[in-house]
Formats: sequence, C-alpha cells, structure tokens
Amino acid sequence: MRGLVDAHAHFERPEELPFRAGVTTVFCGVDPASAAALMPLAGPDIIVSCGLHPWHCDRYDVADMLPFIERCPILGEIGMDSVWTDVPLNRQRAVFLEQLRLAEKLGKPVVLHTKGMEAEIARIVADYPVRKLVHWYSCGEHLDAYLRQDCYFSVGPDHRTNPAVQDVIRTAPLNRLLTETDGVGAIGWALGREASPGDIEGVLTGELAAIARAHGVTMEAAAAAVRQNLNEFILKS
Repeated sequence: MRGLVDAHAHFERPEELPFRAGVTTVFCGVDPASAAALMPLAGPDIIVSCGLHPWHCDRYDVADMLPFIERCPILGEIGMDSVWTDVPLNRQRAVFLEQLRLAEKLGKPVVLHTKGMEAEIARIVADYPVRKLVHWYSCGEHLDAYLRQDCYFSVGPDHRTNPAVQDVIRTAPLNRLLTETDGVGAIGWALGREASPGDIEGVLTGELAAIARAHGVTMEAAAAAVRQNLNEFILKS
C-alpha cells in the first residue's frame, strides 16, 4: 500500500532504505552520533527528528544535541524512563525539562518517551504549549491525562496483543493517530521473532487496518488521516 507513514523509527541498517521508498518516515536521532548519521538522509520521504534520549542523557548534554535539534522540524524523542535504563531519574528529569523549554522557545513539536513515568510526564508537559506526540503508549493507566492535552499518539507494532495499545487506537480521536514501527529491531521485539526490513510495510498496514476498524472508516480514509495528522503535527502553527 502506497502513502504509508512511519511516524517514529530508528535507523538501523542501510539495506532498509529501499523498503522505505514511498513510506514517509520520521527517523529519530537520540544522541550526537545517531543524529549526525541521519542528517544526510533527510529528503522527500525522510524527516529527521533529534533529541537527547533519556537512555543517553548521562553521557551527553543538551548542548551536544543543539546543532542537530536546530536543524530538525521535530524535537525528540525525549522524556523519562524508570523501566529500561539505570540513568538516575533526577538527571533524566533535568534534561527533559531543558528540552521542553527549548522546544517552546524554538516552536518545535516534541516526541515523548514515557516508559514507567507516564503520570509524572503528563503533569510536566501540561505546562508546555507545544504539540506532543506520545510514541507507542503501552501503559494501562493515565491515558486520559494525555487525551485531555490533545496529544497525538503513534500506534506500536504490538497492537494485536497489547491491550493498552488497543485502548489508544479505540480512544484517541482519528485526527490524533499515527502509525510507527520504532525501527526494525522494535518490530522483532514486538512480534517475538527476528524481523527484517521486509516487515515494515506489513506492520504499518496492520496498524492502519486496526485504526480503520476502530473508527469505522476505510483503509484509504485511515491512511489519508494519518498522513494529514503527521503534517498537522509538524507544521501547524
């Protein structure tokens, strides 16, 4: 299916690029090295987003990412994580707040990483009038706190088995839903098997089908909505 959107992905191997031809992909740089590697890829089908990820904020400062952040239309992914990293939360929090202030100053939307910190992050971002994309929300609680803030949500590739992701699909308005892979490695993690770039289209199409069913629209209408949502998230004043 043409016109697919992968609103959040990590670039892992050059051989995946042919499989992304015609797929509008937002590749995320999480530290200076990954951000620098992504910049030359930007083009009609590839959008680059950069931010200091909570997993890496003990090794770098926001200043290290600033030259890349200033060149990108999206700031992220940023946030906090109490599950998958041992980086001290006080350090994560300080870096997160610094980047939110930067996003407000620069007028950029943000992509949020919320693992295990969903309640606190919802409280924090309520004070920042920037557009927010909650990527792969998989918590069974606190969804309402993000819905009240009119956040965007990108659907994770485990949507067939994860009740929290299914709840996002059902509950978020159609004009706030996006599709994502989080990268080929994340597809494999979600599906419980080794994944390849050839899985990208099937995952995005499956997410679209789930959105279409939940909102009573055709696949074509769901795809058009997702494309429009990405444009609105990036460009809306």
